[in-house]
Amino acid sequence: MLHIVHIVFSFDVGGLENGIVNILNRLPQQRYRHSIVCLTSYNPEFAQRLNATNVELYSLHKKPGKDPAYLLRLWRLLRKLKPNIVHSRNLTTLECQFIAWLSGCRHRIHGEHGWDSDADKVADRPVKIRRLFKPFISQYIALSSEGETYLRQRVMVEGERISRICNGVDTERFHPSEQHDDQRLVIGTVGRLAEVKNQALLIRAAHRLLQQRPELNDKLQINIIGDGPDYPKLQQLIEQYNLQQLCRLVGNRNDIPDAMRELCLYVQPSKAEGISNTILEAMASGLAVIATDVGGARDLLLPGQQGVLIPSDDDQALADAISHYADHRDLLRQQGDAGRRRCEELFSLDGMTAQYDNLYQGLVSTSSLQRVQG
Repeated sequence: MLHIVHIVFSFDVGGLENGIVNILNRLPQQRYRHSIVCLTSYNPEFAQRLNATNVELYSLHKKPGKDPAYLLRLWRLLRKLKPNIVHSRNLTTLECQFIAWLSGCRHRIHGEHGWDSDADKVADRPVKIRRLFKPFISQYIALSSEGETYLRQRVMVEGERISRICNGVDTERFHPSEQHDDQRLVIGTVGRLAEVKNQALLIRAAHRLLQQRPELNDKLQINIIGDGPDYPKLQQLIEQYNLQQLCRLVGNRNDIPDAMRELCLYVQPSKAEGISNTILEAMASGLAVIATDVGGARDLLLPGQQGVLIPSDDDQALADAISHYADHRDLLRQQGDAGRRRCEELFSLDGMTAQYDNLYQGLVSTSSLQRVQG
């Protein structure tokens, strides 16, 4: 039985964390046990999504800013746990790879899930940090083709040390609705209300669209699902444009599959993404998708087949795309059906889990064979 330690900054509602839940719930429990180590803390309510019984959670209670003492706590914990593999994710956990090496863990994996902004993607300092810790990492995981290119060209990681594993989606939980509202075009987006998710773009686009086509005022509804620091700013923007009857800040929902099935069209307005779980969930729910052309969006949907890609932060382009769907409602079903088929063929949870299973097993078995041959 392999023991894997998964290191994350925190374990709370989010795409990265949801991906971990999906993997751990589906990896064979007879072959694995897992420890999730949070640099800060974890949300017990969110942790209940873990159905697997072979998972333990730990918090290192790292203080804001510089707190080198947490690295000592991590070293002691890893010496106690003695994992076969340490799997860290994103830049905030990268220095933990040195501690994993120092603790004696032979197999160390680091996942790159994306950036919070385009500025982070092109900045030099994160590249230098990644290069500094590169010798301590056995294998990298890139979720998108953009992430793989970044590792190869900017961080100078050898191709054989990079595995590209895209997220998967639960096509049983997320499935199309059997009923559709033919009277109103219900548009939605799901995500943390934060600058990088850019829900303000959808509000601005709605305002622009109604200025150009006021006859759509009673034919549209916009559901912005999620919570976060930008809630007051978005509420103010809705009031500024007098869109209270059109745009709703729904808040967090625990029934996202049902929330998806209430929609006719999904919009992902983010300024930066890795591989968006919510795009996959929308596609699995049979929804056409309008997404900004950032991160791994092109890995998920083919423009014109499952939806539309628009330039980042371009409210006119988003208004035009919504207007087109309002005039061609048949496209919603055609592209939604195509998105559902694409998820079933390429982005199943079973397929994703199998890739992680093969990576974990192969990393350890290859090392064992090398020791025997040596």
